[in-house]
Amino acid sequence: MLQRLSLTEIETWLARHAESRAIAKDARVFASGEKPASLFWVTAGELQLVRHTPQGERVILQRCSRGALAEASLFSDRYHCDGEAAVDSLAWVLPLADFHAALSEADFSRAYTMWLSHTIRGLRGQCERLSLPRAEDRVLHYLREHGRFAREGCSLKNWAGALGMTHEHLYRTLSTLHRQGRIRRTERAITLV
Repeated sequence: MLQRLSLTEIETWLARHAESRAIAKDARVFASGEKPASLFWVTAGELQLVRHTPQGERVILQRCSRGALAEASLFSDRYHCDGEAAVDSLAWVLPLADFHAALSEADFSRAYTMWLSHTIRGLRGQCERLSLPRAEDRVLHYLREHGRFAREGCSLKNWAGALGMTHEHLYRTLSTLHRQGRIRRTERAITLV
């Protein structure tokens, strides 16, 4: 409940102070090395933080479908990743100076701190999940922690990437768990039985 309240408070504040911007799929929002100039608060779609390895592989460090993209860079002198739109997205865009000033407002600061706290808990859960060696354990851990996987917000292929496995491996794992009667699959969601 507190997470929902803090999101509502932040987004209500942003609606009054920030510019709403549509961001097309595959658009670059910012590039590694650039100086951060704005807060990007995603409200629809998905923006990602991406790094490229020396071998040219693309590594996704953050998938943001609601909240601040690259929040760790809001107090940095440069971005350490590229910001890209995975799908057509919508974000509130606020000049960084305005965001920093907003942090002196008690209500906004409290709501943002609550959101950060919730985000950190989620990242700790993700680290724990990715440390599990078996795909089956990763899927079950996610479902225990989140209650369900909602298909309307994310494709199975994207979920596989977030779980640290190929989509083919996820499909096989889901089939096995479903056959064992451990999960329920519908067109809209995957849940524990």
